[in-house]
Amino acid sequence: MSATNSVTLTFGYEDTNFTRRYKFEDVSAAGLSGIVTRIKAINESLAGGTDGGLSTFFLSDEGDNFTGIIAAQSDIGNVEVINLNESA
Repeated sequence: MSATNSVTLTFGYEDTNFTRRYKFEDVSAAGLSGIVTRIKAINESLAGGTDGGLSTFFLSDEGDNFTGIIAAQSDIGNVEVINLNESA
């Protein structure tokens, strides 16, 4: 059995209530450390116009710019691989 972590981020866009969810799997414990601070820094750069093109890279289906991460969820769990070729 091994531990597995994931993070799901919900992106918000300008002039619409359209959202998009991205799930990042196999995130290390170190990657989860300080996630709130990292998300806030990304949102601040988007609001301040210092995002380096991030706002226009992730677009809504209608072409609206990405304005920030509006929700985040981390899942920490265990995965057990079941070997079906093993004799009982």
